[in-house]
Amino acid sequence: MTQRLAIVLCTALAVVTARQASAQRTDSVAGRVDPRDSLFVRARQLVLEGNGDAGRKIVDSVLAASIDTPAYPDALYWRAALAPTAADAERDYRRVIVEYPFSFHAGDALLALAQLEMARGERGSAIDHLQRFLLQRPSDPDRIRAGIWLGRMLLESNQLAKGCAVLLRTRASLGSDAVEMRNQVDYQAARCAGVDTTPRPARGHAPRPDSARSATSGQAGERGAAAAAPAPRASGTNATSPNRYTVQVAAYETKEAADSLLARLTARGISARIVLGPKPPFRVRVGRYATEAEAAAAARDLQAKGIDVFVTTTDNERPLAPERK
Repeated sequence: MTQRLAIVLCTALAVVTARQASAQRTDSVAGRVDPRDSLFVRARQLVLEGNGDAGRKIVDSVLAASIDTPAYPDALYWRAALAPTAADAERDYRRVIVEYPFSFHAGDALLALAQLEMARGERGSAIDHLQRFLLQRPSDPDRIRAGIWLGRMLLESNQLAKGCAVLLRTRASLGSDAVEMRNQVDYQAARCAGVDTTPRPARGHAPRPDSARSATSGQAGERGAAAAAPAPRASGTNATSPNRYTVQVAAYETKEAADSLLARLTARGISARIVLGPKPPFRVRVGRYATEAEAAAAARDLQAKGIDVFVTTTDNERPLAPERK
């Protein structure tokens, strides 16, 4: 892991520390203290003190004990936040975003993933994740920080009008006492003098009806799957199948939402499927692969297009039972 990525992970851990402390104070006032929080706080402290193995064992034990429970995505997020490498962190952040988009820490995972991508110079992916963070978390305490980062990434990508518009909106949302944040915004906005930030309508065609939907609707997954080719096979499989690996595009709390994405994918010639584990959510998956390396290559193709996916296995995967007529 490079020194730059190490700095990003340490920064992310510091953000997690502040946010968790705030959340704990809120829960304490409301009388809703989750006993697992104390375990995560203890694990974080051990990692900060240099005893990473002991801290991660605590998180791993909670993760194993919370499989198929609502607490699982929280533990998965904490495993990412305390991961020893950027690759380990990114894998779990993507799982939280894709498989548990409605979980408490889904927004935090988006922000952390954007930080990792900024450190690697992957501006396109970082921009996508920062935009989704701001869309999903309009009242989040980190929205100012995310706005500054997004404005900077857009300016560095020569998207001056968009970058300046983001910075202007960010500055307008600052309180009168946010002197340091205002200074940061003004520093980034130095290039915005004379830039026209008025939105221009697209020429030649009307926007697609679903183009403004949030990431939690699965739209990002649709865009990536539609761009992937060739279309994968749609035959059945299980843990004993030679094609044991697959790429997950989205997960939903309701079958209706999964059906909607599946219909759009089918209309575009993409063969996808809806599956269940031992119980919901309803997962939308694309492709079956004989090896993890093949699945990882397919996932990288989607990620290069700014799509959040992750490689998983078809173990315990079962298709939906056909509806009775």
